[in-house]
Amino acid sequence: MTPSEQKKKCILDHENALANKLALRVFDKPKPPLWMLFVPIFFVFFAQKMQQYKGGLENFVDNYLKARRLAMETAAECLETGSSPDVDVMLQKAGDVPEHARSEFSHWMNLLVDHYRTLLESNGSTPEALIRSGYRTKTDYLLQCNALNKAENAFNLALMPDIEGDTQDVRKIITRMYENVTDLRRIETDAIYTS
Repeated sequence: MTPSEQKKKCILDHENALANKLALRVFDKPKPPLWMLFVPIFFVFFAQKMQQYKGGLENFVDNYLKARRLAMETAAECLETGSSPDVDVMLQKAGDVPEHARSEFSHWMNLLVDHYRTLLESNGSTPEALIRSGYRTKTDYLLQCNALNKAENAFNLALMPDIEGDTQDVRKIITRMYENVTDLRRIETDAIYTS
């Protein structure tokens, strides 16, 4: 594996870990009433709910990483060729991004590609080392995280009319995602820049 491939893997593994933490915060884990544990037929229903919950977490993580993988591929290509990201190609690869959400998607992807380029050009073999090398100060990294979080949230909100389900539930999930990813990034940043 080349050093560039190792960095890509390191960064995407880090994003995967963040996605798993975020999923656990966004989705409520089913909790059975105590009496249910003593009635076998109801426990079967609870086991099915748990399987659905686990499947939901896996789907969330997979979908959360799709855009990040696309941005990582684009960042690596841009570094190899010395070119700028082609947003039209990214939109094409992303699939069915609704017309009314394309500007938000493009803005988010440009920020994410720039972020990954910074990390790929940095020195280090761990996510923490790459972040410290690419963003010299805690403030620089927090500003980048805040910009990424706001851009992704704007894209998610732009998608709301196209998401099936109760509008209030969808908005609640988008809000929980935004608040929790912001909190997780802040905790991560504190740990990175105090070690």
